[in-house]
Amino acid sequence: MGQPEAYQRLAQPVVIEGRSMAVLYGSETGSAQEIAVELGQMAERMHFQTTVDEMDGFKLADILRTSLVVFVTSTTGQGEMPKNACKFWKNLRREKLNNTNCLKSLRFVVFGLGDSSYLKFNWAARKLRARLLQLGASEFFKAGEGDERHDNGIDSIYIPWCKEFKAALLTGFPLPESVDPIPDDIRLPPKYPLRLLSAMDIKALRESGADVAPPTDDDLKFLALKNKSAARSHVNSPIPAAEQLQEDRRRRHPHFPACSARQDASWERENNFPVDGLDKENILKDHPEKYLLERPTAQTPDLLPPDAIPIPNTFPGRLVHNIRVTPADHWQDVRHLAFNLALSREDVKAVLHCSGNLTLRIYPKNYPEDVQELISMMGWDEMADTPIDLDSAPRGLYFRRGITTLRHLLTHNLDITAVPKRHFIKSLLAFTRDEREIERLQELTAAGNEQEFYDYTCRPRRTILELLRDFQGVRIPFDTILSLFPIIRGRDFSVCNAGKDILGDSDGIVRVEILAALVEYKTIIRKPRQGLCSRYLKHLPAGALIWVGLKAATGPQLVRDPASVSRPMIAIATGTGIAPIRALIQERAGYRHPGPTSLFFGCRNRSADFYFADEWREYPELVVYPAFSRDPVPPPESPATASSTTTTASVHKGIADILTPPEYDAGKNYVQHLIRKHAHEVGQLMLNYPIVCICGNAGRMPLSVRSALLDALVISGVVENRDMAERWFADPHNLTLWQETW
Repeated sequence: MGQPEAYQRLAQPVVIEGRSMAVLYGSETGSAQEIAVELGQMAERMHFQTTVDEMDGFKLADILRTSLVVFVTSTTGQGEMPKNACKFWKNLRREKLNNTNCLKSLRFVVFGLGDSSYLKFNWAARKLRARLLQLGASEFFKAGEGDERHDNGIDSIYIPWCKEFKAALLTGFPLPESVDPIPDDIRLPPKYPLRLLSAMDIKALRESGADVAPPTDDDLKFLALKNKSAARSHVNSPIPAAEQLQEDRRRRHPHFPACSARQDASWERENNFPVDGLDKENILKDHPEKYLLERPTAQTPDLLPPDAIPIPNTFPGRLVHNIRVTPADHWQDVRHLAFNLALSREDVKAVLHCSGNLTLRIYPKNYPEDVQELISMMGWDEMADTPIDLDSAPRGLYFRRGITTLRHLLTHNLDITAVPKRHFIKSLLAFTRDEREIERLQELTAAGNEQEFYDYTCRPRRTILELLRDFQGVRIPFDTILSLFPIIRGRDFSVCNAGKDILGDSDGIVRVEILAALVEYKTIIRKPRQGLCSRYLKHLPAGALIWVGLKAATGPQLVRDPASVSRPMIAIATGTGIAPIRALIQERAGYRHPGPTSLFFGCRNRSADFYFADEWREYPELVVYPAFSRDPVPPPESPATASSTTTTASVHKGIADILTPPEYDAGKNYVQHLIRKHAHEVGQLMLNYPIVCICGNAGRMPLSVRSALLDALVISGVVENRDMAERWFADPHNLTLWQETW
């Protein structure tokens, strides 16, 4: 199949002395990395010698050798740097750098990605900028602060900011008269070109002792014995023998850097205001039954190919059970999954040290039928199964020389079902000669058309594969896929068990559990949607062996010693946000004198998604206040009735089964209403230096909960008014706040 004319038009940026740019990112979920890649491509078209890398890939000395450094960072946890920027940030904060003016030759720009529902909005970008200025660096262009809460998300701020930044670059770094910027419809050289291996290449690799064939079943059995059941994986992730030895040593002495808790279950906003997490049957504002998908067939897909190998920094995990915990007719499929991990003695100690504060990372993969469809559309059938080689690869992509194929990369490494980013769509201009397609691609990516771009991509959750179906004239050269397609990222889930429950039945076995809400719905165009990881988990059978990552969650260590455990805890959770709260409750219960805990839990129905309801009776120090937002709300109780109910609740082993009267939201019952209703109990806990945890969906919920807590301070008499409550709540000497929302 012939390539379009545009494919032949490949431009090499002109090398101009003193014109270099490093775009450094700190990213947890990939959003900051995507923007960094887009800015890097823009700079390359303006003939900058461009490097795009994570912050931890650069040293301070490296950035001083660059004409301009652009920092793109998200904020994780409670105003913290993403984990791939922590090392760089630690070096930047060294005390010996103070008052040295050591960065006086650095010119920089900062763009932050944040969520204004968090108190420390864009904190990472702000403190990075402040430190750079403190060390003498000069700001080339004004900082930008993207906000996920805007109508069109980050793009609402990023697009106009980027346009102004580009103009500033042309002014501050003018091009020679004979050189023009490279147009978007001209192909740039791929950053990570692929090369098909010839028969002679494969023969040479065999003679050199390289493994050029997928492992057989016998090989896998050998690996299983060698690794104590670690045989098969689902993401291609090869390591040379020497590096594997180093990796094994590192695993025996692990540390747990901060990483974000579960990020994969977020829903797109469809209104011009944040949608409450408990109101999300309605991306289209109609009944959730319209979103139910047909039941899957009994056939289980082939999820664990025999040619897959371990991923760095992971452990072998066998799935013990995969149980749906919501009724079959409920609008959402929520799964309780348990894994047994085979760990060394040192690893077990490290896990127990972080018990109650762990996240499990799972790596999904694409389905074979989707991969084959893409191969056929692009005309890659003849080379799809030919071994390939490459000199370099993007971060997070692992391969083994001689056995990796195009099909293998598309299956295990590249996210072909992601929602396409703007720079991906722009790149397609070079791969089609259909004038109507070119015009449409330009419309989608033009400045000022952000709403149209959002309506085409984000609003219906249109995937890359579906985009390519719409533009049938596009033919992407196979050797550009690593430079074009995003890499499949691991999905993080809060571990929902801790304490004695985390130890397995035998030595070296740790049992970890997660609560996963599968992303399944129909979009505005009435197409069924399943998240990549949701689709993977849904069909993962009990007994499956996969490789998983296990790390400490972000935020303060809430269970580190008897003193912290003896503090009272006020936990507010909605939906699957109960997962990390359950782990904290279990961990605290293992100590001799745990402090009292009040749990305000919000869900839809008592009978459908009141997760772990029966377990709460096991903890005498725990009082649970459930808010069922879709169950009928009873009439307001009289004071006498309310008092009687509270007493009865205490007798029934901690279940305070009280529903809120409908004075705040007619016919609704949310956690913030219960906080106000039980303001005196909350205020009493507030006076004793509590731990306050807020977990669940982002949007209105965290802000509404915070407002209710402030009201409780006033109602209970802890403070006199809201202004005093604001100051009291912000003082870390009064409480420890941990918020994890997605």
